Amino acid sequence: MVRVKHTKEISHSSDNVKKRLTILSFVFLALQAHAQDPHFSQFFSSPLTLNPANTGNFAGFARASVNYRNQWPAFGNAYTTSTASIDGAVFKKLIPEGDRLNLGLLMLSDQSGNGILKENHLGLSAAYTKGLDRVGNHSITAGFQGSFSSMGFDQNKANFEDEISASGFTLPSSEVLLSRDLGRQYLDMHAGLLYKGSFSENDLFYAGASVYHLNTPSLGFSSPNYFIQRRYNVHGGGYIGLGYATTVHASFQYQQHFNYKEFVFGGAISQLLVDKQKTYTELYAGAWIRNNDAIIPYLGIEWNSLRAGFSYDINYSKRKAASALYQSAEISLNWIFNMEDGRLTVKCPKF
Repeated sequence: MVRVKHTKEISHSSDNVKKRLTILSFVFLALQAHAQDPHFSQFFSSPLTLNPANTGNFAGFARASVNYRNQWPAFGNAYTTSTASIDGAVFKKLIPEGDRLNLGLLMLSDQSGNGILKENHLGLSAAYTKGLDRVGNHSITAGFQGSFSSMGFDQNKANFEDEISASGFTLPSSEVLLSRDLGRQYLDMHAGLLYKGSFSENDLFYAGASVYHLNTPSLGFSSPNYFIQRRYNVHGGGYIGLGYATTVHASFQYQQHFNYKEFVFGGAISQLLVDKQKTYTELYAGAWIRNNDAIIPYLGIEWNSLRAGFSYDINYSKRKAASALYQSAEISLNWIFNMEDGRLTVKCPKF
């Protein structure tokens, strides 16, 4: 997950008052600015936040995914985001051979300013995959997602500048925001398309596009005229085998949300270590780059149908005086149930 940085450059300070005011400034950016959606550096491991058409895009009966990101912990855990999702194909006997009807459920929780601002999202997605050839090597998927979202501001955790005295934050605040209803709920809609193709037994390629906030829902604590702008996303990738045990993976993502644009690209090499009837182990190592912002090393391991990944954003931007403080860590888990059930008809992109 990456956030828009609208703030001025922040130098590191051990002063407690400045630190607490800095945390609060992040929260006000989320409240008043054209905030950016929570999303992940490991975008390939969070399928239902990337594209609704990714629903059911795997080989197997069902897939469970979990993601956790701690962004800028040096600023009092400025942003922490976690997701949990499950998706899979349904009504297989009623769907024509080569096609799939997929359903998915997504839960996302996002906290800003060490829990001062909290967001919770519950999304339901549906996607239909249409095979474009007899053997299922090429397909196109259309997906839709609807979500119910809530946002709340915890006044008890907030401190404002006019509360500062010689003894700390002890004065009453005259902040107008505190007199308002600081809870919001809204409905949201998203949609996407995904093409997937294979030209041999050892390769797979895909390309997709999605649009989030189709209905541009109204959201704002201090102004009813604040609307969530549409987020546009284009992504793609694939893999190609180099012999029996080694595979090269690559992927990219471009997205635009209001005036923020982001491009992430990179890849990984996987090495198969064990491939027995009931035991399967594969290691992954690679890196992604986010434009003019960060290098993202990645390490992963797949054991049978469970894949775990770890990444760490290393910020290199010269535009931030305290770029060393903008580091972020991320963990992902993807578990595919009954993988053998889908290997006969569906290939599965992993990045």
